[in-house]
Amino acid sequence: MLLSTEAQLRECEYCGSHVTRNFRRVYGDVDGVVHRCRECDTLVRLQQGSAAGRDVPTPDPQNTPGRHGDEPARWSE
Repeated sequence: MLLSTEAQLRECEYCGSHVTRNFRRVYGDVDGVVHRCRECDTLVRLQQGSAAGRDVPTPDPQNTPGRHGDEPARWSE
């Protein structure tokens, strides 16, 4: 079972993308679990603690249109 636990730590809890040991060490929670990664969140939010599972004040790109790969912002003229 140790191998499956280590394999789970290598993945983002939110999107399942691979995360490196260094990313887990820097951004993950105290157990090395990464709750969000560069594939599913913005660097600003990751630096605020979203990868460690903390609630952060910056809007989530998965829920806010026009951010990080969602619908593009509409510019009014």
